[in-house]
Amino acid sequence: MKTSPEENIILKETLEPGLKYSLISNFKKWTDAFLELADNAVSNRVPGKKLVVEINTSRKYLRIVNKGGFGMNLEKLQEFLEWGKIKNRNSYDIGAYSQGGKSAMGYLGREMKVTTSPSGEYTSYMLEDYDLHDFGKLKKYNVLKLKTDYYDGFVEVQVSQLKRQIKDDELESLVIDTYRPLIEEGAVDFFHNKTKLSIDRFPLDADYSPQQFTFPVKYGNKDFGTISGWIGRLTSKSGIKGGMRCYRLGRLICDRQFFGKKDATYKQTLNFLFGEVHINHVIATTNKTDFDRDSDEWIEVETKMAEILKPHIDELLGRDIQEPTDEEKDRVERAKDLVEELLRMKKIDIDGKSLTNSFTVGQKPREYNGVTPNSFKKSETKRKNEPATPPPTNATGKRERIKEFMDWKPRPMAESIRSKIEEDNGKRLLVINNLFPGFKAAKGHILYLLETAAIQLVKPTAKDETVTTEEFIESFDELYSFFCTNLDLAKEKLDKRKVSAK
Repeated sequence: MKTSPEENIILKETLEPGLKYSLISNFKKWTDAFLELADNAVSNRVPGKKLVVEINTSRKYLRIVNKGGFGMNLEKLQEFLEWGKIKNRNSYDIGAYSQGGKSAMGYLGREMKVTTSPSGEYTSYMLEDYDLHDFGKLKKYNVLKLKTDYYDGFVEVQVSQLKRQIKDDELESLVIDTYRPLIEEGAVDFFHNKTKLSIDRFPLDADYSPQQFTFPVKYGNKDFGTISGWIGRLTSKSGIKGGMRCYRLGRLICDRQFFGKKDATYKQTLNFLFGEVHINHVIATTNKTDFDRDSDEWIEVETKMAEILKPHIDELLGRDIQEPTDEEKDRVERAKDLVEELLRMKKIDIDGKSLTNSFTVGQKPREYNGVTPNSFKKSETKRKNEPATPPPTNATGKRERIKEFMDWKPRPMAESIRSKIEEDNGKRLLVINNLFPGFKAAKGHILYLLETAAIQLVKPTAKDETVTTEEFIESFDELYSFFCTNLDLAKEKLDKRKVSAK
């Protein structure tokens, strides 16, 4: 049976205002909604010009204003009100879908006010909505036109009658973490309740030089056709998860990325890998928590990044990270106490308060107003043997001793490092690597630990110190000889002191 159309049947799509409810309900937490508004502020910046973003919060309202950007004229303000409008965007615009900011306001509160002024004009425009949750119709707004003495562009968004509790500490950490590159390069200054937000350094292993990388991409665009970044190593117990942090236009999209290679769930040592990569041309998802991973742009980046990461991952897979045992910790603590006792015997003030006249044994003491201090008298207890290396008669003291003998801590590090001194809350910390082949071969023997301490004690500490290899070896030989010669006596004195302290 044949049929033929009697008339053309046409159906057309419509956009119902109730769709706003679905978009507003698309957030899972206030932080996601807040970032949509922050993204709008950051995207308004003029390339090459610093943008200032001021954030004010209270229990009743959230206010975000950007200053020094493009601002918005009436045409742009109209575009802002058009849900889902596809529009031309500048090269630094993080947005793409024309619904995030409006949805965010409805998620966070019940009322909103937008005030804006285009750059180069002394005119501002303001509109208000006292019921963001009225989904029965698409709205019309009366716009108030005002004169202003502010010449730079600005946009102010205020959301009132908040439905969500905004936590100040979490907000500040979120801003710093999300827009870190923009803050770091000085492109954007963020203020929260009049306090400027600043970033801290990543806890990177100072003994590893980060690898900088850059490569062109086939599927780039007219504004961005190059990928750049760096790869480093985190310190042990840094408190940060490893992997690459991926940014789009200076905004964090995702972190802990290994680009298809083995990650830290395969082996814990991969948590040491850390870095940043800027992927400015790949589209992000609506809520900006990931990239479009099925796109040709992403697949190209993933393939190349996998090649760059491979030697780093292979190296970390071969690293054996073994935390110090309780026995090793106790042995290190015992060695520390013994070295402190030995230094007492050597008349060195380990309290770090009166070492201005100290000098390194093995070097000629300095003269003060023609008087040579007698800082290094022999111990009251007669030694069985004299030092293997006597002090040279004509050596000149140029070096300072470490002013306070520090705490000790065993910790896994790269196998090529025996020990190092770190700053810990303003104090020096001697870190002994329990993965160093010498430590493992000696099984943390007391003489190995004393030798390690002697090496660090005779190392130069001041930036302007100059020490030859011969001077360093002579100083080390003298000090380590003293340690070994007086070790039994130090043990005896230390044990007696501990008994008397009980």
